[in-house]
Amino acid sequence: MQTKDELTDNFAAHYAAISEDVPKEYPAAKRILAVVASMLVPGAGHLVLGKYGRGLLFFVTITGAFIIGLSLHARLFYPMPSATEHSSAPDFVGVLWFFAQIGTGLCYVVSYLLGIGAVPQPSAATYEYGNTFTCLAGLLNYLVMHDAFDIAAGRKR
Repeated sequence: MQTKDELTDNFAAHYAAISEDVPKEYPAAKRILAVVASMLVPGAGHLVLGKYGRGLLFFVTITGAFIIGLSLHARLFYPMPSATEHSSAPDFVGVLWFFAQIGTGLCYVVSYLLGIGAVPQPSAATYEYGNTFTCLAGLLNYLVMHDAFDIAAGRKR
């Protein structure tokens, strides 16, 4: 049987060996690469940092939401002049929708270049749901970009 002093000594020695798991800071070049990769492809920044599960989850979620939105007849917004004939100012609500959708990076660019979602279909019953899905995907990717930067800067694991 151990004495009280031996038990306390062994207990303290056991837990002294455990070190704090401090997040590591990545080099500046890898930080920049992670953020740029995350801008272009959802979740790619996490793949650059070695967070494969997280990166794959973000890729599937964001790309899936964007594809679901397009399948629900979403319109891809882009900054354009106002629809009224007396104004040359841009449609500011359309600019906000564009900012949200362009957040998906290459998903938006490829779809736009292929003409998918370029023609508005407001007569479709699911039109607004599709717009919401595509905008949600872009806004979510902005958060994913920020998360990749925080990991690369050593602020979180």
